[in-house]
This record gives sequence, C-alpha cells and structure tokens, in this order.
Amino acid sequence: MTNDAIKNYWNKTASAETGWAYYHPNSPERFEDAALIAQNPERAFPAAVYPLIKKYMGNLNGKKVCVPSSGDNKAAFAFHMMGANVTSCDISANQLKNAKALADKFNWEIKFLCLDSMKLDGISDGEFDLVYTSNGAHVWISNMTGMYKNFYRILKPGGFNIFFETHPVIRPFDCSGKDIKIKKPYDDVEPRGNDLTYDWRTQDFINAIASAGFVIKEMQEFFSAEGDLDDYLPQEKDPKHENFGTDMKDWKQNPWAALPQCLFLCSQKKF
Repeated sequence: MTNDAIKNYWNKTASAETGWAYYHPNSPERFEDAALIAQNPERAFPAAVYPLIKKYMGNLNGKKVCVPSSGDNKAAFAFHMMGANVTSCDISANQLKNAKALADKFNWEIKFLCLDSMKLDGISDGEFDLVYTSNGAHVWISNMTGMYKNFYRILKPGGFNIFFETHPVIRPFDCSGKDIKIKKPYDDVEPRGNDLTYDWRTQDFINAIASAGFVIKEMQEFFSAEGDLDDYLPQEKDPKHENFGTDMKDWKQNPWAALPQCLFLCSQKKF
C-alpha cells in the first residue's frame, strides 16, 4: 500500500469539510479530552501503561520525546504537560494542523513535523531520550524494520522506545458481534481490497525491534481498565451491548474480555 494513499486517507479524515468531527480542534469532545490531559496528563495513557512509562523514564522534565505517527496527539500533549520537550510527527499535514491549533488554545509549545515514521528524515541522529507510539500507529506501517531502524537512529545511546498497540491476538477475529468468530488466519497480515492497514503479529514487532539493534526490556499484555480515556475492549462502544450483560469486562458475560486487548513493549538503544 502506498504512503500517498495513507496520507490522502488521513488528510481527508482530518479535513473540516469531509473528515471525522472528533479530529477538528473545535470539536467539544476533543477539547474535553485535551482539558482532561491538561489537568491530569497520565489520563492520556491506559492505566496499565502509565506506570511502565514512569518505571523506565522517571521524571520527564526536560527530556526530549518524539511521538511518530502522532495521530490525535493525546500522548504528545501529555508528555508536554509532564515537562518534556516534545516533537510530534505524522504523515498527515491536516492531522498536525488540527493538533497544533488545539495546542495553541492551551499555549502548549510542541514542535509539529510532517514526516513519514518509516524515514523521519530531517530529524538528527541521537536526538531523543524517548520515542513513543500509541495504539493504532503500526497498522499504517508497511516497513516496520525500516521504521525501528530510524527510531534507533534518532535516540540517544541508552534511550528508550516504548509502545502499546492493539494486541495481535485480536486481529484474526470478526468484532462485529458478541460471538467470537474467525475472519482470517493470524499470519494474514497484508492489506486486502480497499483496506489500507496491516495486521502485524507479535513476532513482527519483536523481530523488527531486535533487528534494529534494540535490547528488549519488558513486554506486557493487558486489558482495558475503568477510567481509561480510550477503551480498547472490542465491542465496548457497540449499541447492541444490552445483549452482552451488565459488565462488559466480565468474560462470562462478554467473551471478548477473556482476550488481552493491548500489547506493551519497551526496548532500549545500546549505550
């Protein structure tokens, strides 16, 4: 899948004329999310992820953080509120334009660069203490090995790469109903038809990170928790939930809750 198709998709998605309302800086929902992050930056991360970021990064004040494929920029906003010097990168100029407009409303000083996450050309070697990607970034990446080699390149010696993503074990399933049904094999990762996304496996993450030279420090598999700003449980926002039972996170009522929703992985550039 060409980067031009992905870029066009996200520029349209973030367009005021044809896009999703949430992505626009004047969206009440997006402004509310940003206000929550301003009051409590850790809300930008799943409850399971924030302590792990703190475990490896400690006090972020003055540290340099790059957020490639920054999307809605919740993580970029949060890192700024934690005192980091943040560079937000995305392939979509409209995404960045909207994020900057929202940041300007809060007087947040964040650098926004329109860059391909697989290249990050224009960013110097050894510049950052942390490279962080959030849920949904990897599915748009056709060359994960190339991306992680550039993550490695722009990190300082000893710097960390941290991400969380939708757990690959979810990908083979049809999420359109209560019953768990297989829609494709686990190793069928390539986009098909009009789809633009890649359903990477756990081994694809591990191999790309290892081949770039990183030392893997920790991997965690986790579930959505009450209070997460975003919920990563399949079917969580489906209007037919009254058929599932009262507690969506009880696997006996909702079988999706028996599966891990997210994958966390921390790796480090060698000193």
